[in-house]
Amino acid sequence: MSRYSSLLHFRIAEIYFLQSRYLDAENEFRESLSGNKEPKWTEVWAWVNLGKIHDVTGQRNRAINEYRQAMKTKDNTRGALDEAGKYIELPYRLN
Repeated sequence: MSRYSSLLHFRIAEIYFLQSRYLDAENEFRESLSGNKEPKWTEVWAWVNLGKIHDVTGQRNRAINEYRQAMKTKDNTRGALDEAGKYIELPYRLN
């Protein structure tokens, strides 16, 4: 995989998110958005996950902006837009 692989950066970001390493996760999701956007769904889910990061770190306005970016993709792969819409209404919370 190349360093421009959106999927590679996306998967690394997911690991960081699960480890509560939010800054690292945010950086990797942003790298994913700067990559080749393959597969296509990495874009919408990167935006959703960036929103989640901002919600859990107390940055609600930034979170809403990220969820809105997700909505602009019009890609509802695996319910991404449904999830973004839900978190625009109510902040994401860790279980």
